Amino acid sequence: MSWEQFKNLFVRNWKEKFLSLVLAFLFWFMIKGHASRSSLPYGYGSDRYRAAPPVPVVPLRP
Repeated sequence: MSWEQFKNLFVRNWKEKFLSLVLAFLFWFMIKGHASRSSLPYGYGSDRYRAAPPVPVVPLRP
C-alpha cells in the first residue's frame, strides 16, 4: 500500500466518517449517562438484586 492510498483512506469521504464518529460518541455518551443515573434493575452493580419493598399492612375492620 502506497502512501497515497493510505492518505486517501482517511481523506476520502471525510464528512461521512466524521459524522459517524460524532454519532457514535453521542450514542455512547447517552447510554453511559442513562446507565449511571438509572435505578432500573439491569445494571451490573450489587444494587441489581435489590429486595422488593415490603407490602404495607392495612388494618382490617370487622
